Amino acid sequence: MPLTMRGKPKVANSNIQQIHQDGPTKPAQRQSKRRSSGSPKGQQPTKRAAFGDITNAKLARKDEGKKKVTLVSSKKSTLSQQLAKTKPPTSSSVSARPDGEAHKATEAVPEAQNESLEIILSSQGSSQDSSPSSSQESSTSSSSSHLLSSSSSTPESVDTVELMNQRNNAKTAETDIKDAVAAISLEESLDFKDIDEENKDDPNQSPVYAQDIFNYLKERELRTPIQAYFDRQPEVNRHMRAVLVDWLVEVQENFELNHETLYLAVKLVDRYLMQKAVTRDVLQLLGATSLFIACKYDERCPPALDDFKYICDDAYERQQFIDMEMAILALLDFDLGIPLSYRFLRRYAKCAHASMETLTLARFILELSLTEAQFLETRDSLIAAAALLLAFKMTKTGEWDTTLQYYSGYKESELTELTSQLNSMLAATPNKQLMTIRNKYSHKVFYGVAKLPPLDVLQL
Repeated sequence: MPLTMRGKPKVANSNIQQIHQDGPTKPAQRQSKRRSSGSPKGQQPTKRAAFGDITNAKLARKDEGKKKVTLVSSKKSTLSQQLAKTKPPTSSSVSARPDGEAHKATEAVPEAQNESLEIILSSQGSSQDSSPSSSQESSTSSSSSHLLSSSSSTPESVDTVELMNQRNNAKTAETDIKDAVAAISLEESLDFKDIDEENKDDPNQSPVYAQDIFNYLKERELRTPIQAYFDRQPEVNRHMRAVLVDWLVEVQENFELNHETLYLAVKLVDRYLMQKAVTRDVLQLLGATSLFIACKYDERCPPALDDFKYICDDAYERQQFIDMEMAILALLDFDLGIPLSYRFLRRYAKCAHASMETLTLARFILELSLTEAQFLETRDSLIAAAALLLAFKMTKTGEWDTTLQYYSGYKESELTELTSQLNSMLAATPNKQLMTIRNKYSHKVFYGVAKLPPLDVLQL
């Protein structure tokens, strides 16, 4: 893999000259520029029935001397047509009634605001009018009853209600993911603090949407997990990936890029290698181009393409960078909004009001885990929480309280195993070819957190 540099001035004492060489790396003399954003607690929607009282029974009134029947219809036109079809034939007995009563018994009222039909049948005739015979009265009543029963229980209306209820009660894969993300009981979240209250008047912090954004990121990481790919890469192994990530960290420091840019570049490399095999001589081109894309996505002033061509010691031409950029974006379908563990870490540190030293230690742990292939399939939100918990225990400055449990979605018991693995990573003898991250965080600008001893197993 062509990784050496020839005859050109070094960039900020970089040891990029040889990716397999080790050497001290002077960290950039700058403070952290990133601050976490906040959000209020999202309110859970309340469940309700798809329809109310479809019988409209509550609207029925009992008047003395009258029989009142209430009919509910979902469509006016359908009800009018049914009335027209079932209208009883004109007879001498019916015509003998006053016009007002006959009209009231046979015609729908389309102007009714509740779209219900009220048919009032007089139980006793007027003393001035001739009353119909009992047989005629029963005939009219049975006709009206048939009309009500047929229109209120049509197959169309029943099927529609059942279909709507089935759709509302149906459980999809997406709702299962959302339920899993929000699977914290009410009792466990009673004592949490609204960490975004202080930013409620700052629109740049997006306090109203921050929690929804992080819930979305957690849903997304469940839908698009990264899988181990080394068995499908004939020329790329775990050590080569670790060397590439170590080199990307050095480039990020020399160019003074955001930490998010580094994490996104590593994600792009992993997602590309998960779907396509590459040769050894193209691996550095893949890493440099991924960092170039991440700079375009996240940096205010991204470096030029010639800068990336230079740090690769002119091993690749401009057109090769362009072709690789097109290949990466096409394979990933231009989907660059990938959940990053660094963003989750900033969010959790804001929840805990962690000190800068504790946050820097958690950053060191998280950044060092980028080189380890064993954490390749670990969810970003989970490893960020474990890194912060380990930093709390190493500095003895915090604990995993109900606020962190609410906003992260993880209990301390769920982080114990991963925290132990991260502590073992710190305790392992460092590889001399992978010293960039340790040298970076050994500087006083980063509080020398890389020099802190790991915890004993009994302290975990």
